[in-house]
Amino acid sequence: MHLSKIWLAPGRLDNAWEWHRALWTLFPDIERQAGEPAPFLYRMENMNLAQGAEVLVQSSIKPGAASDRARVLATRTIDPRPHTGQLLSFRLTANVTKAIRDKDQPERKIRVPLIKEEQQIDWLMRKLNGAADKLSALRVQSHPPTYFRKGRRPGKIVSVTFEGALNVADPDMLREVMEKGIGPAKAFGCGLMLVRRRA
Repeated sequence: MHLSKIWLAPGRLDNAWEWHRALWTLFPDIERQAGEPAPFLYRMENMNLAQGAEVLVQSSIKPGAASDRARVLATRTIDPRPHTGQLLSFRLTANVTKAIRDKDQPERKIRVPLIKEEQQIDWLMRKLNGAADKLSALRVQSHPPTYFRKGRRPGKIVSVTFEGALNVADPDMLREVMEKGIGPAKAFGCGLMLVRRRA
């Protein structure tokens, strides 16, 4: 895998859907298939509508150096190899939600954010179930809503950032979780979990 710091050009950054589209320009040789996941996960690090944004990107394919909408500032190859019982620090920005039935259209399900911190932690533990356990030193930071417009359809997501430590239960499962990402709204900068060895 590759971990890259990428700069997004200003211009359309007030629409979170454009973050995703801008990053795709660094992968011009990938044929995009409807419903298929992107070859990258990312997290917004710094945003300035006038000057641009810095994004941290994990990808299965090395991104191109630059496009008209994005530029790679730095990149390196990563190969996480966790082992059973290892204690790792982690950081994850996620869209913590549950699915409920629409009152007006019972056959349709909609996602609603989990607001209470204990619900958010329970959600994280379910997502990591089998891969990791014994979460400790956990901090949960809420963020203002992120707004987007995809075509004519407006929307918003609510995200939180988890930071803390985890104990590796199943190294292969944890690596798979890290590669695929956690939870919904990956197109809007959610789901990327990075780990490092505890000092």
